[in-house]
Amino acid sequence: MRRTSRALWLGLLAAGVAYSVFASLISVGFTALTGLSRWSLKAESTAVFPYLLSVNLVVWVGWMVVAPAVFWFGRRFPFDRFGWRRAILVHVPAAVLVTVVHLLIVGNYRFALQAFRGIDSQWLTVVSDTILRSVDFELPVYWVLLGLQHATGYYRRLRAREVRAARLETRLMQAQLQALQRQLHPHFLFNTLHAISTLVHRDPDKADAMIERLSDLLRITLRKVGAQETALDEELDYLRAYLDIEQVHFGDRLTISYRIDTATLEALVPTMILQPLAENAIRHGLAPQSQPGVLTIETARALGSLKIRIIDTGRGLPGRTPTEGVGLANSRARLHRLYGPAASLSLTANPGGGTVAELTIPFRSLEAVA
Repeated sequence: MRRTSRALWLGLLAAGVAYSVFASLISVGFTALTGLSRWSLKAESTAVFPYLLSVNLVVWVGWMVVAPAVFWFGRRFPFDRFGWRRAILVHVPAAVLVTVVHLLIVGNYRFALQAFRGIDSQWLTVVSDTILRSVDFELPVYWVLLGLQHATGYYRRLRAREVRAARLETRLMQAQLQALQRQLHPHFLFNTLHAISTLVHRDPDKADAMIERLSDLLRITLRKVGAQETALDEELDYLRAYLDIEQVHFGDRLTISYRIDTATLEALVPTMILQPLAENAIRHGLAPQSQPGVLTIETARALGSLKIRIIDTGRGLPGRTPTEGVGLANSRARLHRLYGPAASLSLTANPGGGTVAELTIPFRSLEAVA
């Protein structure tokens, strides 16, 4: 609360100083124009430059004194779709009233200044002369201030609506991402439990090893609940825990290779984005074939982007349609929500046989974001 109040007062002080500088400059300009006009017309005048300058300065600084009243009328009676008729009925007399009050300030200052200079003058004459000579020029200033107040208010409301819309969009995106994550967790768990169930009677030792690694994997998963992004090295730890389970399941039929660029380890990636890609490569590429296969995880940085490739030597894509199950579909949806068109996920044929799943996202390091 104190910070807000301090910022408000500092803002008002800065605005006051800026307007004072503006009033001084414009007063000098008007004074110079008045002197030049009288010189060109060869009109005699007892007014000297300091006198004209001080009067012009009071004219413009005086508007700063009465401006709060203009802004109050503007806020209380805005020109909107429903209240513009009432606003006209209020602002026309208000413009006259505020302008007269302002000219009374200027007229009294002129009278006091003339008395200080020893000029014998009548108060009523000086004040009425000030009002009659300047009212046609002063009245539009009220409407200019009113227009500025309405424009500022409109801009502020527009910005507030934009901020509210952005917050709603962010909350919607977070809700959708969390829903996608909740879909992934039971999907992955079901597949892993199914793999364990096939081994529990045939090879109890392997089933025990898989259950142990599954418990480690679930601990990592619980630690990441609600987090949409994580560092690549943490995501690779999660992937290794999953691939250890698959390694137990497939034994010698599966070889796992890592080609990781150390410069990419601190890059931010979507949480649990690699496991569905690796699972897809194993289930639909390597598992259907009888001969051993290799799964390679590769990362690289290129032109401000992070590229991650999951390469398998399985049966490949020719003659079949790439499987787009829950894992891949959710991965694409999450990438779209997090990065929009800046991210992509493609499945292409591996020249040496098999399939390449390539993930491209903007490169954002954990240190830079922090």
